[in-house]
Amino acid sequence: MKLDIAAIGDRHITNVFRLAGAEAILAENENSAVEQVIKLTEKGDYKVIIVTEEVSSKLKEIRGKLLKEKRLYPIFVVVPDLQGPLGLRSAELQELVNKSVGVKLKTGE
Repeated sequence: MKLDIAAIGDRHITNVFRLAGAEAILAENENSAVEQVIKLTEKGDYKVIIVTEEVSSKLKEIRGKLLKEKRLYPIFVVVPDLQGPLGLRSAELQELVNKSVGVKLKTGE
C-alpha cells in the first residue's frame, strides 16, 4: 500500500521515514533536496513531503506558488535534522499568525 508520503534528505532522515513507510529520496545537500521537491511538486504524486528545517527555509517561493495555484497538496512536514531544532518553523508560524491577526504578537522567547 502506497502512503503518498515522501521524505527528502540525508540518509539518516530518509532511513527513519522509510521505516515508517514513506518513500525515501536521498539528497546529497540542501540544493539537491530543493531540486527533488520541485520535481515532486511538478509530478503531483505525493500528498505529503517531509523536509528538514534548513530545506524548508529554501522552499518559501515554491510553497507560495503552490498556494497561489490553490493546490491543497503536497502538505509539507518540517522536521529538525540531526543537529536539533533551529526554530525556523516556529518563527514561520509566528509570522503567519501575526499576518492573520494583523498585530505582531510577542512570545515568551
